[in-house]
Amino acid sequence: MRIVAGEFRGRKLKTLPGLKVRPTADKVKEAVFSAVNPYVYDCLFLDVFGGCGNMALEALSRGAQKAVIIEKDRQAQEIISANIALCQAQEKCELVKKDCLIALKELGERRAKFGLIYVDPPYKGGLYEQVLTLIAQGQLLDKEGLMMVESERDFSLKIDENIWQVVKEKYYGNTKVTTLAWKEN
Repeated sequence: MRIVAGEFRGRKLKTLPGLKVRPTADKVKEAVFSAVNPYVYDCLFLDVFGGCGNMALEALSRGAQKAVIIEKDRQAQEIISANIALCQAQEKCELVKKDCLIALKELGERRAKFGLIYVDPPYKGGLYEQVLTLIAQGQLLDKEGLMMVESERDFSLKIDENIWQVVKEKYYGNTKVTTLAWKEN
């Protein structure tokens, strides 16, 4: 696991051993960031399921202004903190050490707004709809922002079509990334 491009390019990130965390593969990360490149510079980036901090640190490396990473697992939090230190990104990174559902509610109460949001929950955790609902309720995505949702290739993401529109779906082996935006009125 490494930073693919930008200021921190080539830095090797630590990950948790075993299957507890499933970091986004470098080829998927490269493709995702290439697709949203115009949105990255100077944006506020939210990584809803931090894992090892891979996606947020890639965003910072490519010019994001700040990144917020949500992660509830203590071991993963330690890995994320180590990776933030490795990239010397402590001043640009906020690690929220809470369950994502609580953290998203609190971010909404703070009226936080993000230009890019990355959602990559445990595939079998059943959290997709809850997370999308909380992001919508808290209006966490900027008006012109994008949200990328990573899932298994065959997963059928259920969205509220009165709120979200699918901008595109891309497949990378067994992984699917669905890009969402606010529905145009």
